[in-house]
Amino acid sequence: MDDIISRLSEIEDSSQSYIDDANLKKKEIAAEMNVTKELWKQDLDAKTKSRIAALQESMNVAKEKKILELKHQSEKAFKDLQDMYDTNHDKYVDALFSEMIKE
Repeated sequence: MDDIISRLSEIEDSSQSYIDDANLKKKEIAAEMNVTKELWKQDLDAKTKSRIAALQESMNVAKEKKILELKHQSEKAFKDLQDMYDTNHDKYVDALFSEMIKE
């Protein structure tokens, strides 16, 4: 009987050793996962920041291009108005003067 109790005690000690080893391995795996997760997070943050910077740069280039385009359009519109004024100035003055005299 003592033999059986001794054997059961050995089995229990052995199983407890396996449980302790498993818990230790579990902690090691959890630590590795945390390290991996942190590295992944840092990589994702870096990629996100890089992508945001690229998008901002792209938007700035597009904005500058649009501003330049609008500037050219407004300069052309001003030039067209100036040309029209220079060409028709006398007609406008005569028409305005005639309109003022009628009253």
